Amino acid sequence: MGMFISTVAALSTFYPDANKVSDADIDWRKSNDSSPRCRQSPRTLIATIVAYVIYPDNDLSYTGNFLNMMFKMTDAKYTPNPTLERALDVLFILHADHEQNCSTNAMRAIGSSCVDPYSAMAGAAAALYGPLHGGANEEVLKMLSRIDQTRNIPEFIQRVKNGEGKLMGFGWASHLQKL
Repeated sequence: MGMFISTVAALSTFYPDANKVSDADIDWRKSNDSSPRCRQSPRTLIATIVAYVIYPDNDLSYTGNFLNMMFKMTDAKYTPNPTLERALDVLFILHADHEQNCSTNAMRAIGSSCVDPYSAMAGAAAALYGPLHGGANEEVLKMLSRIDQTRNIPEFIQRVKNGEGKLMGFGWASHLQKL
């Protein structure tokens, strides 16, 4: 995550015009402006950091491209698993529609100073790095790994009810109800 934060922040040096956020002459809908570039950059950066450089395929969706850049091997043309692509699409939507959380608040606060969008995104990613925000996703993966198989779910839920663990990924503490 530290590599991602640093790389996103460094993008502002590649696109010096990105700090013209108040310029009335900028058409933010054009692909050469920083808003679309800012939205597209994370998937390429993450794929590069995690795996290796695979360039986007214009025939694929945003999510299909993310999967392509993460998992393409020797295939001439990568075809994402439709079920996995849809599941990841839903996950991306849920993350994007997570309201006024820590990273959203950081992005808005930093952006309000009229800094370039890459610097604001780096600040938001840094907020996401914390174990009480984005780190919670990692805890869900650890929990699923401990559960291991579907048949182990009832036993795991019973241990949570007995106070022997936490059920991760179902909202903030303010959303929790007694099981």
